[in-house]
Amino acid sequence: MKYLKVFFFVSLWFAADDASALDLSSSDKQHEFSVDTKIELDKFYDRDIIKFEFVKKNWELEFDGRNYKFNDISDVLQLETTIGKSDPLNSYSLYLIENKSVCYDVKGTQTESQDLVTVKVDGAEIKIGEGLSNLEFDGVGRVGKYSNFDVELNFKPVSLMDDYCKGIIKMSIELDL
Repeated sequence: MKYLKVFFFVSLWFAADDASALDLSSSDKQHEFSVDTKIELDKFYDRDIIKFEFVKKNWELEFDGRNYKFNDISDVLQLETTIGKSDPLNSYSLYLIENKSVCYDVKGTQTESQDLVTVKVDGAEIKIGEGLSNLEFDGVGRVGKYSNFDVELNFKPVSLMDDYCKGIIKMSIELDL
């Protein structure tokens, strides 16, 4: 019995000593530890976007010489995921990340014609940094939930000085977790 009392006393003494190490006022007993974490997203989140593309894939611009502008383009943007029918995740957001266009004269000098394209998704115009939020999927296919968007690119007229134009449009999709 005497042995047990001594052991108990020693245990308390070590516990009290460890507690003093947590005292912020005693700087000589403070230690800093670094923690590194690696998150393997494929194990953390198993839902995937397997398709995010236009049906036509490539557009051939046609020029309307009478109105001196490119003809508007209509296409369907498809989104397919591996999100199952019973999965409660049912919303996502679509954003316009970049929409730039510039034109050049025959010498390669940039002209005043720029930002020629207006982007409309399902009839609503979206601008850079903006988009459509809290969208719901259209249905469930063989692999998972999907949606289709009607996208229209409307072009402004170009100048008589313009010899060629180039541009880029980038969109992103985010699943709402």
